[in-house]
Amino acid sequence: MRRRLLGLSLLAVLGGYALLIGATALLASQERRDQHRATAASVRQVLLSRRPVPRTLDEISDALARLISPNFLGWVETDQGIPYGAADQIRLFTIPTGVPLTRLPAHRSGLGQVSVLRFGQLTYLTSSEQIHLGSGTVRLRFLEDITHKLAQQRLLLTVLMVAAGLATLFTGLLLRPVLVRGLAPLHDLGLRMQAISSDTLDSQRVLVAAQPRELAPIALAFNDLLDRLSASWERQRGFANGVSHELRTPISLIRNYAGRLRRRSHGLSEEEAAQLVLIEEEANRMGKLVSDLLALTRIDANRTLMPFEPFDVAQAIERVAERLRSRCHGRLRICPGATQGARTFALGDADRFEQCLGNLIENAQKYDLGGGPIQLRLDASLDRVVVHVIDAGPGVPDNEKTRIFERFGRGRHVGAIPGSGVGLAVVRALMEAMGGSVSVTDGPEGGADFQLRLKGAAPLLGA
Repeated sequence: MRRRLLGLSLLAVLGGYALLIGATALLASQERRDQHRATAASVRQVLLSRRPVPRTLDEISDALARLISPNFLGWVETDQGIPYGAADQIRLFTIPTGVPLTRLPAHRSGLGQVSVLRFGQLTYLTSSEQIHLGSGTVRLRFLEDITHKLAQQRLLLTVLMVAAGLATLFTGLLLRPVLVRGLAPLHDLGLRMQAISSDTLDSQRVLVAAQPRELAPIALAFNDLLDRLSASWERQRGFANGVSHELRTPISLIRNYAGRLRRRSHGLSEEEAAQLVLIEEEANRMGKLVSDLLALTRIDANRTLMPFEPFDVAQAIERVAERLRSRCHGRLRICPGATQGARTFALGDADRFEQCLGNLIENAQKYDLGGGPIQLRLDASLDRVVVHVIDAGPGVPDNEKTRIFERFGRGRHVGAIPGSGVGLAVVRALMEAMGGSVSVTDGPEGGADFQLRLKGAAPLLGA
């Protein structure tokens, strides 16, 4: 906004000077024409008021020779349009050599009209008047050299343009601090709004008394919006927490009874056994969804108290791999150096980290339908630990690499793969709660490379 206001202000200054320069040029041109027309009319009036009134061409030419100045030429034209008796005036005039007066009638305008003629670097105004002498009429032609006047006008316009540039520069230098100071309260209000998050909806408010009078209504409206958002967020959090607790028991019962019936499948048909397997799988999926929702609710309510202490990342990777190796059917591979002999410590919570890593492994197994390998790799530096989960699946498009970590956000090309879009949101929430992050890039040989980042830490004493 500051840049726009400054730009518009400078454009307004430049536009004002442009109008001034254009109006000055137009008025100067009109003034020259009016002066030329007035001079020609004055010469005609003087000729008619002379006593005795000149009646022959020679008498009129002699009278014109006494009235005309060096930069204003006048002569009489014959009925055939030929100049008569203008030789004396031409000697004192600035018309270029080799341009006879017989060429000028070609540019002749109507009576009383003023036209512009240019010969090289010289500029002239020309007009004609008609007078009645006795029983006949005589045409008078006038030619005025305005080259010097145009030079003065160009000098004046140049001075105006320089003044416009200096005035614009001065206006910009003067207006910039004024805009910065005037928009500072709006900038501060924006920073206060950005600092408000879901965790501080019920505590942070914009100080209305500290705002300028113009921003006070906005601050009041924003505080009212925060009140409504806080109430809505609390209702949503309570609903999710209550529903998650209420669903855990029936889902567990369904899963346990389905597993028990499947293990006693000696009296069941193949179709009934398959249906029991489906019930058990869906119950497991619903149970995981409920657990994820409950985890998100606890994180939102700041009830997840994580012991921030150094833990051995290599051992955590080994434990997760051992737990999930049978489910991955030989697809899980640990890159050399990720566990054996490595002593890499990170700051966080080992159980929550293992939960995040397990979610990523299961996610890679679910979306890589080709059965490719799932690689675990560990990279560490002095202050950063990165764990990679690399699959050989279709990968994640660039425009979805951020959206898949949002709650209920799934890729557009997942097809019929079941999922709720909560698992990766839980991973992001847990990693951020531990001071880390999660992201996804393209794998080195295709597929996706999910990366868990944590702060590096020194090992505990005695570890």
